Amino acid sequence: MVTELVDRLAMIKLLDAAIGPIKLRDRGFSGGQLLVGIAAAQLAGEDFLVGLDRQRGDEAGQVLAAVPGLASTTAAGLARKFTDAQWHAVETGLADVAAAALAALAVVAPARAAALCETVTIDLDTTDVEVYGRKKRGVAFNHQGQRVGRPHVATWAETATVLAADLMAGTDDPRPHAAELLNRALAGLPAPARGGRIRLRADAGYFAGELSIAGWLHQLTATRSGARLFGHGIRGGQAMIATLRHRLIRVPARLVRHGGALTLRLPPGHHLLDEVLARIRALPATS
Repeated sequence: MVTELVDRLAMIKLLDAAIGPIKLRDRGFSGGQLLVGIAAAQLAGEDFLVGLDRQRGDEAGQVLAAVPGLASTTAAGLARKFTDAQWHAVETGLADVAAAALAALAVVAPARAAALCETVTIDLDTTDVEVYGRKKRGVAFNHQGQRVGRPHVATWAETATVLAADLMAGTDDPRPHAAELLNRALAGLPAPARGGRIRLRADAGYFAGELSIAGWLHQLTATRSGARLFGHGIRGGQAMIATLRHRLIRVPARLVRHGGALTLRLPPGHHLLDEVLARIRALPATS
């Protein structure tokens, strides 16, 4: 399901176009493949780079993966090759992905796409993420004595997608950077969304980076009845990430190859994946 959505929205192609080459030889994984591979692993519940190695051990899963074969050591090495300019360009790539997703939504659910653009809420949030390695760069001890990094994130609230983000140390004050982060978030909004009413909401909320694929998945595959959007969970129709992971992403199944074709056989009672896949396959492809 994740792989088909990645392909339908041309996520890797759009990210690569913004980031550019990250190594001299055009071999192996690109910057876009690295980011999508890590994000897909996060969606499956992996919190550390070593989770990529656990994913590689799933032979059937690798056949279906958006970025098969990505190892933790390879990912770490490629991440070090990103320049500061290329890390900033990731936001441009994500903005292009958001524009592609909104354009696809406008085809399959034009009223929902129009409603998303009518009023846009941008959340500015920070949270402390504790780390334990003494050699971690860009972190510091906060007032609670924890060695932490402090993500400062601007999120499009209605779609639960990140528009812009900075990683600060635990002693850094996010307030002096808020205006610049907001400007980058506004630039990352698709053009139709910038034409509506834009609101700012700033608080110290919780940040979950893995939602940046999950938010568009909800918008593109949910159904509407009256004024309510029905998705895959119970919180306003939108699934919590744990629910999404349990019902759609980490579903045990058998991958059968017969006559050159692959068939995914789901366990009894797991019908939601078929419904969501059908809606993804009905989306217009991004060129």
